[in-house]
Amino acid sequence: MRTQASPSYPAAPGDTAARVTVAVGEVRTGLLRHGASLTRDATARLLDLLPGEPVLESQRPIDHALSPDVVNGVDCNVLTSKGARVRAVGTLLTHAAVTGGRILQTSTFTRIDATGSQRRQPWSHYTAHPGRLETLGRADAGDLAAGFAGLTESPAGCLDVGAVCERLARRLQSSPLLDGRPPIKSQWTRTRWTALYVAENDDRKTPQANFELRHDNIRAISLLVPYELREAYRADAVLELVRDLALHDWVLTTLTQRIERIRSVSGDLTRSISELNPTVSNLLHLWMPAARVPPELEEVWEGFERRPGFSRQWDTSVGWVRDQLSLHTLQLLSSFERTAPPHRT
Repeated sequence: MRTQASPSYPAAPGDTAARVTVAVGEVRTGLLRHGASLTRDATARLLDLLPGEPVLESQRPIDHALSPDVVNGVDCNVLTSKGARVRAVGTLLTHAAVTGGRILQTSTFTRIDATGSQRRQPWSHYTAHPGRLETLGRADAGDLAAGFAGLTESPAGCLDVGAVCERLARRLQSSPLLDGRPPIKSQWTRTRWTALYVAENDDRKTPQANFELRHDNIRAISLLVPYELREAYRADAVLELVRDLALHDWVLTTLTQRIERIRSVSGDLTRSISELNPTVSNLLHLWMPAARVPPELEEVWEGFERRPGFSRQWDTSVGWVRDQLSLHTLQLLSSFERTAPPHRT
């Protein structure tokens, strides 16, 4: 888990509007441009984004490394669901993570204080609250969340967390620590997410979560969190959940695309197996759903397991891969028996 303290912005007593907060972000997920699994030492050097700040590492249940947060200041517009533009000023937090020495994720997120400020403050005010934007003038947090979630591309002059993720991903992928030869061809995925923390007097008692597959490489995750659960569903915990979902969605998507490609090679089992080998070697061991999700948020993962059913599709896909390998083994054994010289007694 992250050691940096997550931003916390207590509401003013009795002010219901102040207790409506929204967190937004985006995660980019893809394969490192490297022919082998990156060693732990090389991973730590790759993710050393801030000299003097540690790269957080763990080895169980799978190698995982997380860079320190990089703070980016922004003064921009945030689109609402109604198309209005609300000016917001503050900071974004950006970091990168590597899982299994194979998968790179870059992530940018912030929380938006929609209660509004009457005037723009000096930058020292905003940098004292990393990972928070303040609107100039009161705004509706629900409109801000819906507006962000509904975008695929951010218009010029508007909040664009994806561009920050993309910039960091390109920088890391061009590192001399990588040989530039990924073992398989794959696409990057983009996962946009929002977490809307509803007011204390709202009658909703359970969180609501939605996963939407918008395009071959674009996903959207939205959470609606009751006020009483806002501490358990704090922004850094939600981010761990989203990163884990994005990672497993990428692994599942990549495996599915590889299978579709292999199925197009009709009747050539040997060629199919040559395509499968790097897939088996580089992807199958990475499937560990909810391994890094905080216990309080595991119910969200369980909901996504019911629908759309990540693990069911994964098990079906892995079963097909194993069937192909078994067929190839039987074919080799049959060929060997036909060509082997007769046994003499």
